[in-house]
Amino acid sequence: MTNNQSPNPQPLTPTPLLLAFMEPKIKFGYLGVPYDAATSIANPGARFAPSALREQFKLLLSKRVVDGQVVDMDRGEIVDLRAVEVADFGDVALSFYDHHKAIDQVTAATREIIDAGYVPLVVGGDHGVTYPAFRALHDATRGNLGLIQLDAHCDMLDFSEKQGAISGSSGMARSLELGRLAGKNMVQVGLRGYATTQQWGVGVKYGVKRILAPEFEEMGAVEAAKQSLDWARDGTEKIYLTVDIDALNPGEAPGTGWAEPGGLTVQQLIDFVRYVAPHVDALDLAELNPVFDSAPKQTTVMCARLLFDFVTVKARAS
Repeated sequence: MTNNQSPNPQPLTPTPLLLAFMEPKIKFGYLGVPYDAATSIANPGARFAPSALREQFKLLLSKRVVDGQVVDMDRGEIVDLRAVEVADFGDVALSFYDHHKAIDQVTAATREIIDAGYVPLVVGGDHGVTYPAFRALHDATRGNLGLIQLDAHCDMLDFSEKQGAISGSSGMARSLELGRLAGKNMVQVGLRGYATTQQWGVGVKYGVKRILAPEFEEMGAVEAAKQSLDWARDGTEKIYLTVDIDALNPGEAPGTGWAEPGGLTVQQLIDFVRYVAPHVDALDLAELNPVFDSAPKQTTVMCARLLFDFVTVKARAS
């Protein structure tokens, strides 16, 4: 697999989603990755997620933030966003015919956002988005990194004849190969159902930490978040968070490509993300699939809420 980063065909040009009233203390960059060309075992359609989520996120920001302030009703507090900037960097220009080239393009675009001083909000696409986006943070960081993965599935596929070595099922395995993500600093949260011995075994080989869905239910969201952070930041400089929407119970979040029975509730996911957000340096959302969402777009609306939670909690902590 190539490690050469092909430059994005054109420099990314951000457009404002939320303008700062003063010199911003923290900046967020929305980046769409409309890619599910490697999806071979799940329902395609995640390529439509960046556009659908962008519209819901813009709507939420425009309707709720007034004069740079918004009320966080979960905490009964006014959040001051006047020194916060949220920019839309558009969608990555992708070469859909070549998985390796597409990976390099996503890495280059994410790195451009990081180098410009923004916290990346990377929206897939299938879960193959994590490896190139995480690689950008990895390449921009000198020290070791932690990775927290909310997901029903391991995504530890090494290789298969059907999916090869690059797919939405292999992102975590490829990320572990980069060198400065140790297994002890990767945390997989919400795993459930059944997996191949290969997918399970790769995580065991690397010493990956896991909080399975039944364990999560017993611990509660906040305790699971505390444990995940303890593992992810043990000797690390930065933390990457990836949220696969199929971590959720499909009854609450039908808009995904692989509806795995059981899973986290939306409130548990929100509570978890809000707890870890102050310590996270880059975020991706994967496997939102508008094609299978409900008529009221409940999964897409939930994802917009999750992005807004991430922004407000980090803004409060900055």
